[in-house]
Amino acid sequence: MSEREAQTDERSPARKQIEATLLEDTLDLEREANRLDAMGEPTRFIILYLLAEEGQLDSGELAALLERRQNDLYHHLNTLEDAGLVGKFRDGGNRVYELSPLAEGFVPHIFDAVGARAEVA
Repeated sequence: MSEREAQTDERSPARKQIEATLLEDTLDLEREANRLDAMGEPTRFIILYLLAEEGQLDSGELAALLERRQNDLYHHLNTLEDAGLVGKFRDGGNRVYELSPLAEGFVPHIFDAVGARAEVA
């Protein structure tokens, strides 16, 4: 999107309507769109699905399930953390990841909707 389009979009009636009705003037449109964008990358989508199903997984378990090196996953995990979708903590020498409380409220619903679409396809 060009800078001019972004400026025009910021003032559009549609944007104002979304901010007022959907986001109730309390949530930030860019932040919410960035969360969805972070989820849309296939590796991150899989990570979120695994965490939604398993609850908590350490980085080694995630690497094994995805057949990737742990170091290759940190970019994805950091992106999800920056988007507020996952949290992490240390358990001994392991980094353990889980859905954030925010993500627990809506991520499973997204996977339920995707699964329902697959059932009727």
